[in-house]
Amino acid sequence: YKRQAYWLFALIPLMFGMQQLFEGVVWLGLTADDSVTTLTAGRGFLFFSHLFWLVWIPLSCYAVEDNARKRSLYFLLAILGAVHGLLMYVPLLLNEDWLNVRVSDFSIKYKLILFHEEFLPLKVRNLIYGVVTLVPLLSASDRYIRVFGTMIVFSLIITSLLFDHAFVSVWCFFAAVLSCYILFMISLKIKIAEV
Repeated sequence: YKRQAYWLFALIPLMFGMQQLFEGVVWLGLTADDSVTTLTAGRGFLFFSHLFWLVWIPLSCYAVEDNARKRSLYFLLAILGAVHGLLMYVPLLLNEDWLNVRVSDFSIKYKLILFHEEFLPLKVRNLIYGVVTLVPLLSASDRYIRVFGTMIVFSLIITSLLFDHAFVSVWCFFAAVLSCYILFMISLKIKIAEV
């Protein structure tokens, strides 16, 4: 049972790879001045950054957690993440002009109009995102997951300090690279289970 519980975690590097593939197509669209490709691939990238991770991360932690109180918290965070993510992402599908993608200092900048930005300030939206994605990683009973969470926090700080102009793109890139740690974590779990 325990090994199967890590399947959601095991898929994280693959999902980050898919997200980065979308961003590669965004680059191609921008280079070719192809607004349709840029918009379509941008929406694909933002599906992950603004919806998918808000659900997948807490559910991944929920699946492997033994502590009942933490499991309940992670499940509630997944629901909160789904609601918050849907409010951010679905309007981008319905309103073409709510998404502007451009190059800023050799990085991709996603300029968004969000449905709930009128009544939910940016700091509150960022806080919700941080709580939903980081609390499960940092509070998990599994120490390897906590290490991954700590690495993600450091990448968040570095991105905020050095790449704020293209925060979403750069932080997702760092997180994708760091997700390779999960491959190490899963291989270690398999070896331990076989002993």
